[in-house]
Amino acid sequence: MGRGGQRPPSLRQLQSPLVGDVAKAGLAPPEPAAERWILDPKYAIYAFTYLLSLATGAGAHLVPALAKATLLRYVVNHAFVALSKWDAFAEPRRIHRKNPPAQQLERELDWDGPVILSPLAFVLVDLLTPWLRPDRVGPCDARSVAALFAAHYACVEPVYYAFHVWLHGDWAYRRSHGHHHASVVTEAVSGTSHPLYESVAYLANFSLAFLVPAWCGRFSLGQIPLYFVWFDVMNCAGHCNFECFPRWAQWGPLKYYVYTSCYHSLHHSKYKWNYCLFCPIWDHLCGTAHPTSQALHREVTDRARRRRPTDVVFLAHGHDVPSMVTHVPFVSPFLCSVTHATGWVATLLWPLCYVWARLAQLLLPATVMQRYQYRGTQVATWCLPVAARFYLNKGERPAIQRKLEAAVDAAERAGVRYVGLAALNKAEWLNGGGEAVRARCEARGYAVKIVHGNALTAAAVLETVRRKTLPEDTVCVTGATAKIGRALAIALARRGHEVVCLTTAPDRFADLVRQAGAAGARLRRAHTYDDAAALRPDVWLLGKLAFESTIHRAVRDDALVVDYAVPHLVPRPSARYAYVNGAALVYDAKDTDLTFCHDVQGTVPACLAAAIVHARDDLGAHETGPIDVDALDGWWARAERHGFRLNPGAAVRCA
Repeated sequence: MGRGGQRPPSLRQLQSPLVGDVAKAGLAPPEPAAERWILDPKYAIYAFTYLLSLATGAGAHLVPALAKATLLRYVVNHAFVALSKWDAFAEPRRIHRKNPPAQQLERELDWDGPVILSPLAFVLVDLLTPWLRPDRVGPCDARSVAALFAAHYACVEPVYYAFHVWLHGDWAYRRSHGHHHASVVTEAVSGTSHPLYESVAYLANFSLAFLVPAWCGRFSLGQIPLYFVWFDVMNCAGHCNFECFPRWAQWGPLKYYVYTSCYHSLHHSKYKWNYCLFCPIWDHLCGTAHPTSQALHREVTDRARRRRPTDVVFLAHGHDVPSMVTHVPFVSPFLCSVTHATGWVATLLWPLCYVWARLAQLLLPATVMQRYQYRGTQVATWCLPVAARFYLNKGERPAIQRKLEAAVDAAERAGVRYVGLAALNKAEWLNGGGEAVRARCEARGYAVKIVHGNALTAAAVLETVRRKTLPEDTVCVTGATAKIGRALAIALARRGHEVVCLTTAPDRFADLVRQAGAAGARLRRAHTYDDAAALRPDVWLLGKLAFESTIHRAVRDDALVVDYAVPHLVPRPSARYAYVNGAALVYDAKDTDLTFCHDVQGTVPACLAAAIVHARDDLGAHETGPIDVDALDGWWARAERHGFRLNPGAAVRCA
């Protein structure tokens, strides 16, 4: 019977969720985010601008400078994104030690709207006015550069200040500017994330930097890339969430003319202060400079000497070769916040990705993907620069193990208390399920503890089966003689299930039967998937990588598939079976600022949750080696006490 004495629903009674909910739960193939990003219709504006220039002749002399400036703007913005996610560089001078939510990362994909519209604005101005015509273009010399920045500080800055104050009025804020201020903890590109009509208004304001020199006969083509690059450097510096400006930039009168990253950060956290673009003098004149601006700048620059402590490091590795490029925050914080999915873009770039993956494996140490907290426990995910497929090459394993050990050494030096091993970093054939790493730590007198997290993974899968099945249901376990599969087979047999163990090793199966004791009578061996399918199991537990076509053929209609393999199965949309990733645990969003997607979006791997539980309960012991089957219920109780739970979409039908 189910919990509370009630029979759990049969698999036929389970209802299909909405398609969006399926995708969020990781139950359907995710749409590759890179394809959605690259094929965004907004990029057609570039083609329209070029065709308009060809058709009318307007802006033809401007297009080369605009193309150069646009390319440089993308370089500048992505450089700041990379710097802001480079932990060794940005973490010591971080302003807010908190990550923005994943929804913000997706919303701010509109950041390059002004970059896209700027060339069009130039072409339209040249089409409709004589101000930028070829006969009015002069040389790029000291006088034209002086005219450019004089126009900025004398015209752009005060107009922007007045317009910005107006945007913070109730009417404009509700209809437009609230979009930008939804970002409290800003990203490097947050500064240009605005609704279309607000972006157009800004373009009109910033055009004064070019139009005023043009009206004075001082416009030059060199002003275009110069101003845009300078503008984007200053804009990104104000939003990148690490302090870019040194202490001397605020000495004496400089504080009136040079804003700092902290200065603008206060605008996003205090709202009605620090309205200026880049020049704080207008805030000082109008009384809107926040009184703590300089104190915060001093605090953050002093804090650069101190790193925050880390309780847990979760040591992961690359998912696949393309993910070594696309699923890292230095390339795109948005892409690394969504589920791994290899689409046509990654397929086309596979050779280049492979070269990069090999170079990274050769040259780079473990890299910090993200720091985050869970209910106050400080956690960081580090990633070995090694794609999963390289672990399968026996000749590469010694070098991979050395990289893993070097990462543990670095964690020990940093005062980390627990290191959790993810996926293949705890493989039996690599280091004995973490035993070799533990032994090395003990031999060297390290304080850091090693956690493979297999017990909580087994406990989560077992709890999923308990909630969705009856003891008389037949369960097939793939990978049944491995650590987790072995524990699950014994626990399920003890519950009363007939357990079909899919294994090609009769000696390992015989050892499993002996370990199960009296419950061993309920263990049966299947040599192949066809053998297992002939027994028509009600439930399949996938502990070993399998092709989806194999599972689709073997699993009967309305069976339940509980997956804990790495990498996990991605069921086809027309799958007849119900599917859940049993090793993916959900949590309350308020408990953490984690946005990095380890495997299934909106969840954490059970082995990561286990490392966090170790730290929060301060167990002070290693967790490596075999799983204690009798301890599984206790592990699940611990996980629930700390806010981890099964996915509520578990065991819903895929179709």
